[in-house]
Amino acid sequence: MKLSTTQLNIVRKLEAINKKYLIALILSLELLIFWGDYVTGPLAPFTFLYLVPIILAAFCLNLQWACFFSLMAAIGGIPVFYQLLDMFEPATVSFNFFSEATIFFTVTFLSTQLKKLLDDFQLHASEDSLTKAHSRWYFYEMCNLELARSYRYKHPMTIAFIDLDNFKDVNDIQGHEKGDRLLFSIAATIKADLREGDFLGRLGGDEFVVLLVEADQEEGEITISRMRDNLLEAMAKSDQKVTFSIGVVTYLADKPSSVDQLLALADRSMYKIKNTTKNAVEYSVA
Repeated sequence: MKLSTTQLNIVRKLEAINKKYLIALILSLELLIFWGDYVTGPLAPFTFLYLVPIILAAFCLNLQWACFFSLMAAIGGIPVFYQLLDMFEPATVSFNFFSEATIFFTVTFLSTQLKKLLDDFQLHASEDSLTKAHSRWYFYEMCNLELARSYRYKHPMTIAFIDLDNFKDVNDIQGHEKGDRLLFSIAATIKADLREGDFLGRLGGDEFVVLLVEADQEEGEITISRMRDNLLEAMAKSDQKVTFSIGVVTYLADKPSSVDQLLALADRSMYKIKNTTKNAVEYSVA
């Protein structure tokens, strides 16, 4: 079973709902199914309808709640199965009852296992395994969402493209293991300067990108300047000659744009530094 990004986002939005409201919603749905099952009689195929609240509980709550709703579905079906005693032998009715209950609990188990697999998939898809920064794919997803929100509400946002100067020397002279540890340390230093809601992504190699949500040019300059100072201090403490060429673009949200366009502007500013002085920051607006 393969879920699209949109479907995953729907699951995440359901998870974000207050648990009390979500439990009340699922309980109401199950009670509605109980009523429909009882009114239409024992021959109406309601088994698969019971699976809807069970699967919702497995995906949006936890295993315990999914088991609870499975048990409720089994118990709620007893009056309906009781009606079958007028048409079938008790042994046949009992077999059908336990078969349906088995289906409910099997789906509960499979749904919770699938949810776990999806959580693991999203974690690995959204996180760079080396630096623990966001992956390129996930950063683009979040950046697209923030860009749309920024334009809609006319809030600025700032993107910084960070390239490491002289990092190749670390890998060539000190080894790739040392280089990997240094990348992890740099990512941790950058994240320490971010506010809640900001994003750090690793585009690949020694290139990082930062999204500062609702940050105008002045706020972007303050944050990036402080971040660069902390990065240089960390490099000095670890006796590394790595420095940072940074291109920063602030989106003023006064006209439509795209993530690719903004990153291209930041990338262009970064390379302007990279090909001249290195170890500096250039700011621009879009």
